[in-house]
Amino acid sequence: MNTIPELLSETVAKHKNRIAIVEEGKKVSYPELQSMVNSLSSYLTSLGIKPGDRVAILLPNSIEFIVGFFSTVNIGAISVPVNPTYGEEEIRFYISHSMAKLILTEERLSKTVDKLKGPESKVVVVKGGERGLSIFGKERENGLRVSINPHDEAIYLYSTGSTGKPKRVSRTHLNIIALANNHTETIGWSEEDRILLSIPMSHTYGFGNFISAIKAGACIYTVEGFNRRKIIDLIEKERITVFPAVPFMLEALANTPFPRPTDFSSLKFVISAGAPLSKETFERFFKRFHIPPRQLYGSTETGVIAINLSKDIENRFGSVGQPVKNVEVKIFREDGSQADIGEIGEIAVKSPSMTTGYHGLPEETQRSFRNGYYFTGDLGKIDEDGYIYIVGRKKLFINISGNKVDPQEVENVISRHPKVREVAVVGVKGSDEKEAVKAVIVPKEKIEAGEIYEFCRGKISDFKIPRIIEFREKLPKSPTGKVLREKLR
Repeated sequence: MNTIPELLSETVAKHKNRIAIVEEGKKVSYPELQSMVNSLSSYLTSLGIKPGDRVAILLPNSIEFIVGFFSTVNIGAISVPVNPTYGEEEIRFYISHSMAKLILTEERLSKTVDKLKGPESKVVVVKGGERGLSIFGKERENGLRVSINPHDEAIYLYSTGSTGKPKRVSRTHLNIIALANNHTETIGWSEEDRILLSIPMSHTYGFGNFISAIKAGACIYTVEGFNRRKIIDLIEKERITVFPAVPFMLEALANTPFPRPTDFSSLKFVISAGAPLSKETFERFFKRFHIPPRQLYGSTETGVIAINLSKDIENRFGSVGQPVKNVEVKIFREDGSQADIGEIGEIAVKSPSMTTGYHGLPEETQRSFRNGYYFTGDLGKIDEDGYIYIVGRKKLFINISGNKVDPQEVENVISRHPKVREVAVVGVKGSDEKEAVKAVIVPKEKIEAGEIYEFCRGKISDFKIPRIIEFREKLPKSPTGKVLREKLR
């Protein structure tokens, strides 16, 4: 098995009697999924889509998203997942930058997509309205399979990071097979698992969980968006075993009033990724639902890197765990030498699932990909048991008159103030044109800037205390909850 169509075919052959997807009560078996993929593959070919063409998938988590992805790669085309909750300019960027020849979307977005797409792009509605997947008909279900090289590009994902324009990351069929193998072998997923996917499958985190679930022959429950009561009901009634989430989802669930005790006893794994998980959220969720959220570390460039599966997770809370199967992680000093155990340096990753660089960005590629490793830009350390601890971002450090300020250190202090709900710290140009520390705060209740200044004094050095403090109702975030710091400057 070296290509994604082979992955699906093998899973279907092994699990002919099992359900692949459940969406709002509608069930699709693995053989039915294969039939739908064959049908749409033929339809795409009839529209002139050829190997190497790009097909944007502008769809929420759904049966249609999964069918759209497998159909695209089935004919050798390249899938470009795009989050349908993005704004118009963002959608236009992804369609244009990827040079999508065709866009698979839903009825409610069709007019918007018509307006945003280029003159050469086609739009096909596969969800909603009177059309949907029914337009492909049974007469097409034999499908068309083309010869695919495992090193052919299969998917374009975009690395948004926390600053700057998104960078296009290409992953091959072999990369995706490796990702699915690494993930399932480490966690031990099987055909008995039921995974609840509310995180966007258009994002690398959601996509990684979706493709791994298919590899395992598990059942995927797709949910569009995040509805707390729906999530709780599904976990209880459907006996969900795996729930990937982001920290704000776990915080919301832990704080949701519910008229009766909740039963999460079916869950084997609650996974948290996309942004740092606070100790407060971890403890609150654990106390209420009796299962600890396990931090996962990954990137668009590599897929999953590590996960904390420690039996002593309460005492290893601050760690993102050990590397998953077939992934190597090292810590490097500024001079390029390998750091000692417990020494802080830049985290570098080597994995068969990782990309080789960024499209059209040779300098960025040269900086980030060296000697077979992807240099993440994250600062961290590895302890004597191989557990990885992330302490900050290399690129986010603020230079104050030659002194380096770690935004995370300042955020950790300010977040302890009882009136602060959320905080993000960035470097900006002050009125004197020198770099200054700026804190953007979402307050729980009315608070003055002076209270923050006083709270920080004595806890951190004076040069680390923010000179600029701004209050907002919310912080700008990516779909996985990562703060978009560029929008705070």
